[in-house]
Amino acid sequence: MERVNREIGRRSDVVGIFPNDAALLRLAGMLLLEQNDEWLVGRRYLSESSMALVTAAGHPAGSTTTGTKEVAQLTTS
Repeated sequence: MERVNREIGRRSDVVGIFPNDAALLRLAGMLLLEQNDEWLVGRRYLSESSMALVTAAGHPAGSTTTGTKEVAQLTTS
């Protein structure tokens, strides 16, 4: 959070004087959206490399459908 505050302060210092409050809110909002996007991309639960391992392992023959036993195991874990 401190890093985001420093970034807002740094960019507002570059601008100097804002013509109105809405301009300041647009700048801060844009920085917060950018930070949110970076957080979403950087903190993936399943990374590209782990998904590549899953898809490279392939699927056993005949397991194109998920049985009720497999669903029960997935929901309990």
